[in-house]
Amino acid sequence: MRFTGPAGRSILEGFGFSAAALLAAVTIGWLASSGSPFVFVVAALPMAALIAGFIAAHPIWLLWSSLFGGLVVTGLTKLYVPQVQQIRWVLTPIAIVLAFYALWELTRSRFARSSQPVPVVIWWALAFLAATVVASITSHFMPERFFVGFKGYFQVWGLLIALAFFPWPVGVIDRLPRLALAIAFLQLPFVLHQLLVLVPRRVGLGDGVVAIDIVAGTFGASLEGGGANAVLNAFLTVVIAGLIAARQLGVISSLRLFALAAPLTFPILVNEAKVSVFYLMAVFAVLYGRDLIERPMRFVAASLSMALLLAVVVIALVLGAPSGSRVETVDDLIRFTYESNIESDEVGNELSRFGGLRFWLERNGSSDIKSTLLGHGLGYTRVADVETPYRETVNSTISGIPVSIDLKQDIGNTAVAALLWETGILGLFCVFGLLAATFRSAGRLEQMRHHPPERVAAFRAARAASLILFITLWHKNVFVFDVAYQTLVMFVVGFVAYWERKHIPNQAPHVGQT
Repeated sequence: MRFTGPAGRSILEGFGFSAAALLAAVTIGWLASSGSPFVFVVAALPMAALIAGFIAAHPIWLLWSSLFGGLVVTGLTKLYVPQVQQIRWVLTPIAIVLAFYALWELTRSRFARSSQPVPVVIWWALAFLAATVVASITSHFMPERFFVGFKGYFQVWGLLIALAFFPWPVGVIDRLPRLALAIAFLQLPFVLHQLLVLVPRRVGLGDGVVAIDIVAGTFGASLEGGGANAVLNAFLTVVIAGLIAARQLGVISSLRLFALAAPLTFPILVNEAKVSVFYLMAVFAVLYGRDLIERPMRFVAASLSMALLLAVVVIALVLGAPSGSRVETVDDLIRFTYESNIESDEVGNELSRFGGLRFWLERNGSSDIKSTLLGHGLGYTRVADVETPYRETVNSTISGIPVSIDLKQDIGNTAVAALLWETGILGLFCVFGLLAATFRSAGRLEQMRHHPPERVAAFRAARAASLILFITLWHKNVFVFDVAYQTLVMFVVGFVAYWERKHIPNQAPHVGQT
């Protein structure tokens, strides 16, 4: 049998990779039994490099590794095997290699010489990159702080370049929504284990630990700290939006929609992330907003269904409130949420979400125009150094109770606040523009008649995802440092960028264009 041509090479490559993996497994297992950690590490590294070399030679393997690693592996290791959670550092070189592959293909292939434009979302991404550099250079540039901040923001942004510019076969990109669905269902066994086993362990830990936060699936949590339960719910809501869109377009039946979507709502109901209410409202606005005029009866039916779902979520939030809390009714839930997020500047020993924005406005605004517009540089809210002014502890009271706030650890408590401090209004505007451009491009792609309905459903889900990601910026600061969340952002934006490059005529963005 002769191994010639692409098929033959694939067989040989697959055989070689399997043989290398088998040899590595046997060797590493034998070395592990020797009892010498040093010998184990030194000998295992070449084997790991061999496997990495095989993977690096195949962009498609790198793509799956990047997406699966960011959305699944990093969060699981953080919770279940924290000793090796630094494995997340591998995702950055993978994203860089993918970006190099894309740029290499861009310079050497007919793909680059065609009339295919640079996607608008890429211009916004580059604008944000430029804003971060300008912010750091104009604010007493400190290399250590800049490196920490830059590494935090741009860990997997190479994935965006790869998705947008590498000449992936259409079938590869069309499989991405199915990958998202598979990862969504992968959450369920981990959610059950976290709910039934790990939550009881955390009850009574104190120190501000909320037991239910650990129900975060594969998106990361800590036994002693917080968890990305809100990020999990954002991801699941995006997948559910795709399923609903598929039903709207006749891709799946109502029965199949229920069979697929119902299990995915379970984590949303049990992990008590109140922001999920806004996620669901965003999905309804995107998928059914036009029906108010075009199909009023379908809008009414969808409104009743969404109202029922929201009622179930709110009741679950009330019933799941910790014993001894002030939340006993729906009115209590609304009042407590408003007071702790909007009305009060401080909650416990931390700034509230909108309190953090008010604090930024007090210390910037017209009193410091340069910092207001350009920020204080990357890493400003994350790295303690003598150049950072707001390290003092502020003493105040809430209802007569003394409160102490370590502002250095708290001023970037949401992504919006962190972006304002670090990149100013200019950087925040670029991030908003990136998501708005993604929303608009997905909408334009949806209107093109030649796309199959499965792809159109994915575009509708991408529009909902853009709005959900916008909401997350006001809720958590994971945009600044969390690799799982950033992988989700690059997944959504990169998917739209790929199709925009193939099908939307070139249109360089003007200032303010989204």
